[in-house]
Parts: sequence; C-alpha cells; structure tokens
Amino acid sequence: MKKYILMLSIGIAMSSCSSNKKTVATKFDPSNNPYYTKKEEKGLSEVNDPKVQGKINTIIEQHLGISISSIAISPITLTDSGYHWKFMNVRNGKTFVGSTDLKFESIKIIKSNKKSNTQVSDF
Repeated sequence: MKKYILMLSIGIAMSSCSSNKKTVATKFDPSNNPYYTKKEEKGLSEVNDPKVQGKINTIIEQHLGISISSIAISPITLTDSGYHWKFMNVRNGKTFVGSTDLKFESIKIIKSNKKSNTQVSDF
C-alpha cells in the first residue's frame, strides 16, 4: 500500500511540475483605478543616501528616546531649503513632521495634530 501511495504522490508531483506555464499579463491602468495615487512632481526628489538617512534616524531616536524599530518613517525628500520627512511612533500612534537644512545645523520637528475621528490612510 505504501508503494502505491508513494508512486501516486510522485506521479502527481511530476504532472503538476511539467505543465505549460504562461506569464500572467496585466492590463493595469492607474488612471482608471480610484485607489492608485500618483506622486506629484513639485521639484522634490527622494534621498537615498545612507549617510543622510542614518543622520535622520539618529535625530528621530534622540527626539523620541526609543529605538528606530518602533518608528515608521516616510521617504526623505530634498527641498530647496533642506530635507523633509514624516515619521510616526508606532507604539502610541503619534505623528511628527521633521525638517532640517542641508548641513543639519537647524533641525525642526513638529508634532502633527489630527482630529480624533480621522484615519491614517497614507503616511
């Protein structure tokens, strides 16, 4: 009986792995999807430099006094006046907006006040 079950399972495995596989093509059109949001180009660009991200992570950790693993941070953008980012303490749900100049001499962090009946849908 064990031989038949083993042969049956090998046969099923071989038949399922040997069938024709086709790549699924999608016809996704963002303009027809009400849930898709496009980034608006306003002369802002995302910063991917690890040194800048590390400095900003250190600033956030010092400000909140907790580990960076308890913080959700938005992409860092480069503006005309410096860097701009948003972050959230995931333990208590408090959100903040941070900005600094290009040399990290002037750091500004503002707590975001939101109404009690609103939901955060896009951080």
